[in-house]
Formats: sequence, structure tokens, C-alpha cells
Amino acid sequence: MSLRVAIALLVVMLFVIFGAQNTEPVDLQFFFWQLTIPASVTVVGAFASGVIVGALLFWTEQRRAQRRQTAAGGQAPAKKKAWWW
Repeated sequence: MSLRVAIALLVVMLFVIFGAQNTEPVDLQFFFWQLTIPASVTVVGAFASGVIVGALLFWTEQRRAQRRQTAAGGQAPAKKKAWWW
């Protein structure tokens, strides 16, 4: 089993344990919407939203830097493989 698969399984197990322990319903109000959902869904939703926003900001900055470098006459850098792939 690779390190990547082991880490993924550990994260999934932690999410399952977290979800099982936080089933109390909470009221979520946003403008005129009102929802009653488990606390774990609220926390995971907030985390997922933060990950998406962070990824979008990172991606747009990477694209901007790549365009600046290409416009300055240099070649776009070769894509490197990430350490976890």
C-alpha cells in the first residue's frame, strides 16, 4: 500500500468518526433560508468551501504568474510532478 493511499484512508476514517460523533442538529440561518442539519455537515461544508476558495485563489495566481512570464519573453515553466503523485 502506498503512502498516498494510507493517508487517504486515514483521512476518510477520521471524517467517518467525526460524522458519527457530531450528529446533533444545528440551526443554520442565511438571509431568509433556515436549515436544520447535523453539526458535522455544517463543519464539513465550511471546510469544503474554504478548500474550494483557496484552490481557486491559488490557481488564479499560478495562471497570472505563468502569463506574466510568457509575456516577458520567457517560456512557461515545465510542469513538475507533485511529491505525492
